[in-house]
Amino acid sequence: MAADPQLLEQARSTDPDARQKAAALVAQSSNDRDLPLMFELLGDKDWRVRKTIVDGFVRDGRPRIVEGLLQALADPENAGKRNSATEALIRIGEPAIEPIVARLRRESDVDVRLSLVSLIGDLRSQDAFSLLIELLDTEQDINVSSSIVSSLGKYRDAAALPYLVRVLRTRQDLWLKFHAIEALGEIGDRAALPAILPLYAEKSLRKPVLEAIGKIADVGTVSFLLKIISEEERLNLTALRALVRVAEAEKPRVIALSEQSLIQRKFRDSFPAEKIAPLIDHLHSTPKREVKNFILKFLGWSGDQRALQVLIAQLEQPDSAEVAAQALIDFGRTGMPAILDALRNAEEDEVVALLLRVVNVIGGPESISSIFSFLDHDNPTIRRLAIETLGEIPHPGSVDYLLAKLDDNDVACQQAAVNSLAAMVATFPELKVDVLLKIRRLLQSPSVPVKLNSLSVFVSIQGEGYHDELLLASKDSDPVIRQKAVSLMGKFGEERFARQLVLSLADEATPVRLAAINAIVRLRPEKGLDPLISSLEDNDIWIRTAAAQALGEYRQPRGLAPLMHHLEHDLPPVRIAVIEALGKSETADVKEVLFRCLDESDLEIRRAAMLALSRIPGSDVFDRLSASLDDRDWRIRAAAATALGRRGDKYALPALHRAMEDPDTYVQQSAVLALDHVPDRSSFPYLFKALENTAILDDVSEMFVKHNQLFRDLLEDAWRTADSRREVVIAAILQAMKRRETES
Repeated sequence: MAADPQLLEQARSTDPDARQKAAALVAQSSNDRDLPLMFELLGDKDWRVRKTIVDGFVRDGRPRIVEGLLQALADPENAGKRNSATEALIRIGEPAIEPIVARLRRESDVDVRLSLVSLIGDLRSQDAFSLLIELLDTEQDINVSSSIVSSLGKYRDAAALPYLVRVLRTRQDLWLKFHAIEALGEIGDRAALPAILPLYAEKSLRKPVLEAIGKIADVGTVSFLLKIISEEERLNLTALRALVRVAEAEKPRVIALSEQSLIQRKFRDSFPAEKIAPLIDHLHSTPKREVKNFILKFLGWSGDQRALQVLIAQLEQPDSAEVAAQALIDFGRTGMPAILDALRNAEEDEVVALLLRVVNVIGGPESISSIFSFLDHDNPTIRRLAIETLGEIPHPGSVDYLLAKLDDNDVACQQAAVNSLAAMVATFPELKVDVLLKIRRLLQSPSVPVKLNSLSVFVSIQGEGYHDELLLASKDSDPVIRQKAVSLMGKFGEERFARQLVLSLADEATPVRLAAINAIVRLRPEKGLDPLISSLEDNDIWIRTAAAQALGEYRQPRGLAPLMHHLEHDLPPVRIAVIEALGKSETADVKEVLFRCLDESDLEIRRAAMLALSRIPGSDVFDRLSASLDDRDWRIRAAAATALGRRGDKYALPALHRAMEDPDTYVQQSAVLALDHVPDRSSFPYLFKALENTAILDDVSEMFVKHNQLFRDLLEDAWRTADSRREVVIAAILQAMKRRETES
């Protein structure tokens, strides 16, 4: 049956808005009679009409529609129709792959084959990958062959390497080689480098070779790139860009730390001095932000004095200021005279802040006098940075300046002064007596901030009599001072504080009560139990939450009943704290209560119960946790893995090995951390396979290093037969293992 005549008339109107409305009507229809009109409108000259039809096809995605879209690819007269059909097939996704592969096997039209090959590069399936490999040997058209090569690169599958390398070695067409090099770069496997590097001799292939080297990002190519940069007459920006990509490629921490310093050192040692001026000239002439940024990095790495003023000037450019600051840090201590001179003359706050950050990292004692003038700057951020710098570069002459900042009108500056004074005394113990003498005077100050911060310093450096000062301050008329004193008491397990902490549980000020609860957890005096139970009835939700957490630390049977009462009737934050406290009881008496929480609709309650059950004995608990690894929600699966790990039960290993293959990255990470609690050689195959997963590679690497005695021989055996990708990672892990043994 044909489409409605009125709708046909509207769809063929000269008015694009009318056609758009007709397209919207048929796109919502599931009636087969409208399909011919939809395919007609797929080639409309107005992009809005085509997009509306594509949306309709994607919502439907039936085999009949896929076949119609494949037919549309063969329309030689309408590029818009072909492009829209391609977009629709990509968005339909997996249901379209099999028909595309089948069509490609029998298609004779070169242009259609070109479209189909490109499609299966975007959609990707194992059958399609196998077909591309098969066609690589039989395809006669050079454009289709190049598209096959490019599509193989999109798979990023090392299985394509031998076929692409064969193209480089046996095919003569430079256009095809160009695409093969690009594809190998996309795959990113260092095993391709021996086939790629010699092709730099072919002038027309130099750019793709360098770009592929940058994408593969193997540190072994650094010398090759530096040789090109040094020997070629003109400054090779593509080689420089590749070097940046090698240095900044996302790699496991265990690899990145050693490689970055190696690359910077090699660059500084071998970069020709005569290339600095052209590098600076290009920095000033290029409009491209990316190019500016990598030139700045190299100027920092170079250590060349001509680069210093250029880097400092770039601090005033918003787009490059952060990169220039890091470049100055990379430049190192030899740049300090120029950096300090710039700091003294800087007018813009943003530039001053950046220079202070640089001085904070690389400055030495010579920097101190330049910092003092910024301690009274109008901008609190600059004052804080200056104070922090005095803590990072300890010098006895800074003490009085830091003491004066305990009364700064910015709280962050006050805290920075407290931290810097503590760092100063830790570095120069001989200053302690003098600092304490001055602090005792400040403790009598009428200024509340001065008293608070002096008390913090006094306690942090453990001046003689600090216990008495804390007890005295905990009874001060000012609730802010009482709160600070009670909080500081919590840092020490001193029995003499017990009575005052218990009394503070009844303080009239809510912040003091909260501080007392948090402090009492560490000491857990016997007389604190009843007041904490009473605090469960406090009007403030956060007091009740903190009280529940504290009762969990007591692990007293007498606290269970009041806790369970609040589990039934209180708000979620309190209930979660109660659940955690019940778990810490480590008694089977709370098991059924926690089981009931697992069935609640609130995911955070369920998650808390899952983690609490990690401490509760019983095979039925183990079974519930194991079963939860199949929960529909990733948060619950992750919590189940964490809980199983905390139990330290080797019976959980098979379940945790299964969790390593969970589709969610966070669950995988939780499984790795759980296996860290139950280290066992049987986990090696699963952990080793996980080295392919960049999202959890750092976690797996750190676990191997931590348990080096358990896994070293297995890793050494694996290294001998590893492919080129894993070889680098395994070597770095083994190196980190040796470093750990040396340090210990």
